[in-house]
Amino acid sequence: MEKNKLYFLGRKQGYSIHKFIPSKVENRRKDEINGLNEVNNLERTHFINKANILFFRNKPEKTTDLQVKLLSKRISKIDSKLIINNIKSFYNYDSKDRSFKIWKENNLLCPDYIAFSNEEINNDTNTTIDRLYDFYKKYKKIIIRTNNETGSNGLYIIENKKDIPEIFHKLILRVNEKIKNAKDTKIMCVEYIENSSKNEYNELYRVHIIFDQILSYYVATSNKKEFHQADMSVNDIDRFIEVNKKFQKILPSIKNKLISAIKLLGNNIGGIEFFLVNNEPCFIELNPMWGGPASRTGFGNNKMKDYIKSNKPTLYKQIPNIYNWLDYKNYYKNMYMTIAKYYQDNFKK
Repeated sequence: MEKNKLYFLGRKQGYSIHKFIPSKVENRRKDEINGLNEVNNLERTHFINKANILFFRNKPEKTTDLQVKLLSKRISKIDSKLIINNIKSFYNYDSKDRSFKIWKENNLLCPDYIAFSNEEINNDTNTTIDRLYDFYKKYKKIIIRTNNETGSNGLYIIENKKDIPEIFHKLILRVNEKIKNAKDTKIMCVEYIENSSKNEYNELYRVHIIFDQILSYYVATSNKKEFHQADMSVNDIDRFIEVNKKFQKILPSIKNKLISAIKLLGNNIGGIEFFLVNNEPCFIELNPMWGGPASRTGFGNNKMKDYIKSNKPTLYKQIPNIYNWLDYKNYYKNMYMTIAKYYQDNFKK
């Protein structure tokens, strides 16, 4: 049987002079290519005209407007191929204010927010700060951030009104630099969602989806107010097991909303992040090219990683989602098998 062909595009891959230079796959995850190589009816090609499937791999926070333009042009006349993570959806997920607007317009829950254009923050600073004061008065605790950075970059939690002017002016400088290559850069102010639960723990949920299928999911937990999954320690392990077990039961009831959240942004793949508010997802962001320590080395600090690894025989039945995620090669084999099957079912004549 003839294999389907997969063509990768990225910031330095698949367009302009880069299409003539075979390169490593951008943003590749641990054992991802090994997983791809085990799929019987799918293989990589370095020629777009031979490809059935295109996969955009550009790292969002590093992608410039020029790169978006050139990548979009590269596929402007293509209408018969399956496109994964279409570059045309880029601004809908990269600019968090756009994501929030689309979700709110479609009755999906996300934090309240206001966004300010470059003109507003530079030419009408006093009025903008007054609006920030009003927003703070409403919620008592807010986030001021750039709208298109990841992690904690360009993000500040405000718990005291007097901090607003200093943080705001710091972000003006940041935006004025970043906007040179990313014109949609703005300052946005976001409602801080208090989601602490048992023993003052906070949880952050991530579900990885392709098309209409859930590939994986996990819940990170910490008693810190601001944290990443890498901040977890072995002291958090009991809570980590508990919330991941509990989420297995909740997930089926919210699956359709998670899929819709991605589709509404014009995409078909991604790690969708959210809080749970009364067992309903409150959406935070979509990352089509998920990464981070969990996709390379596992969860939490070294002691927590060792605990998860050494206790697999007893824990697998309780939290299979964690161990299936950590089996990176088979995880990505399954992802690419799903892509190949979707192409076979929906595109191949």
